[in-house]
Order: sequence, then C-alpha cells, then structure tokens
Amino acid sequence: MPKGMKRLFFYFVLFFLFSESSSFFIREKELIINPYEDINWEKIKRYKANLHTHTNQSDGKLKPEEVISLYKNKNYSILSITDHNKCVYIYEKEIFLIPGIEIGENQHHILGYFKFQIPKNIENTNEETIIENISGISIFAHPGRYKKEVEWYVDLFKKYPNLVGIEVLNPSVQVKFGKIYGDTDIWDEILKRTMPEKPIWGFGNDDFHNLEHFSINWIEFLLYRLDEVEVKKAIKNGKFYICSAIKGYDMPFIKKIIFNKKKGEIKLECDNYKEIRWISDGEVVGHREKINYKENPDVKKYLRVEIYGKEGYIYLNPFGINEIISH
Repeated sequence: MPKGMKRLFFYFVLFFLFSESSSFFIREKELIINPYEDINWEKIKRYKANLHTHTNQSDGKLKPEEVISLYKNKNYSILSITDHNKCVYIYEKEIFLIPGIEIGENQHHILGYFKFQIPKNIENTNEETIIENISGISIFAHPGRYKKEVEWYVDLFKKYPNLVGIEVLNPSVQVKFGKIYGDTDIWDEILKRTMPEKPIWGFGNDDFHNLEHFSINWIEFLLYRLDEVEVKKAIKNGKFYICSAIKGYDMPFIKKIIFNKKKGEIKLECDNYKEIRWISDGEVVGHREKINYKENPDVKKYLRVEIYGKEGYIYLNPFGINEIISH
C-alpha cells in the first residue's frame, strides 16, 4: 500500500474508533437531581404557604396581626412577613411564621429567610452585598420586573450556595406585565445554564400588599412534620411545588409521582387536569402523564412539568438529567 494511502487509512480508523456516533460509544441519560425522590405520597403532608407578604410596617395596607389572621383563616400553614428592609416578626401559635425580609431599593429585590442583616447604606449597595448579608436562605423576587441578563443571575447562583431560586409567580408580574403564567422564560434560560450541576427552584407568592393580592399564588410544601428544620430542608432541596389560581380555583391535584430509573420514566398520577406539559430547554417535549427521558431525544439537561386545570395550574420543580458516554 502506498505511504499516502496508509496515512489516510490510519486517519480513517482513528475517526471510526473515536467518533461518538460509532457503536463503540453509548449515550445514556440518568436522573441525578430529583426533589421528590424520597416522598411517600400516602404519608406526606402538604402545607400551604406564602413567603412574600407585606404589612403596614412597610408599604402594605393591613396590620401584621390582620395579615396573619387572613392567611390563617384561608388554611395556610406557613407564612413569612417580608416587609421592605425591615424585619417584622410576631409570635403566633396557629401558623408557622418564617422570619423574612425583602431587601433592596434601586437594586433587584431579594427575599431573605430565617437569618439576615440589613446592609448599611442600603441605597448605595449592590445585590452581592445584599446576598452576603443573608446567611439563611435567599431567592430573587419578581425577576420579570427587571432587565437583568441571564448570565448575571447564573453567576450569582453559582457563587452563593444559599441563593436557591427565583420567584416564578408574582401578581405584580402576572397582572402588570401581562405574564399570566409567570416568569417561566427567565427560569428556563437560567436552568439551561445551571442544570444539572445546580438546580434553581421556582417559587410562587402573593407579594401581598392588599386584598387584591390575597391567595393568588402559593407553595405546597411536602413535609412529614412542620418545624424549622424540615421547612429549611424543603426550601433548600425543592421539596415543594407552586400553584396559581390567578385564573380561578379549579385546580389540578397531584396524587403521586412515580419513578423508574432503570427504564428512565417519570409518571404523574393526577386528578382534575386538562393538560400536562413536560418542559426541557424551554421547549415542550411531552404531553402525557408519563415521560421517558432516556428515549426522548428532546430531553436535555433538565425536565420540569406544568399541570393545567380548567383554571388553576401547578409547576413542579425541575429534575436534573445527566448524560453519560460510555464504551
């Protein structure tokens, strides 16, 4: 064989051996982030919560005691009063109150929970300083009201472990900006860049200021017992889902979520739903109760699901998908 032909043949063999399209390599997807993995749906309890609430101690219309009474009478189990740059905490036996605050003036507002300090000279500080003053848990409030680049969010999420999510549902965005279904566009763009290494949980809140904002969006926490340790774990690990009744209270209901890792299946059991949308990379990749992430080529680094009733809807937190290439 001529020398030039030998060289060409050698390159051909190398290309064949190391091409990922050859039979020597196998691509397989695995579920590595699952906020609902260890939940026993027959035994778990669901606790209704609002984590963004204002009183007349900042720009709300009602006294703290009146706000607490409203939510208590609507069968909420968990509430956080998050007045602007001010901590308002009242002892209450019948509802679990999370110490909270909304920090920021000209900056992107940030919600802080459990443990935090108000930065000095708040009007001249930046968002990083705000986050550094929240030693508990923090999330971005109503991102749809700002014009931040996606990479700005991504950089901060990667830098600060206690920054765990964004407020996907907030009436000020849903009504004022006409985004009835919330800031899912921003959420998906962030998830494209952070998953599966870092999940970003989605939160839904009333941002209560007056009765027009009451019981529109809420969080359903999935807990075996209601105490500070379990609530903190649930927030950090995404063991909750968010609900919106902005269009009405005919809501779907999640009975259970079933996983088959060997087959690569996630199955929902739901009542009272009209439509299911499985989302990956911001695109709808399925509509049925069951999806196979191993066999579906459109499933990328994450999956999340939206469940629509006649009026209300539910968003689950995202699942992280990792792709393994093996021989």
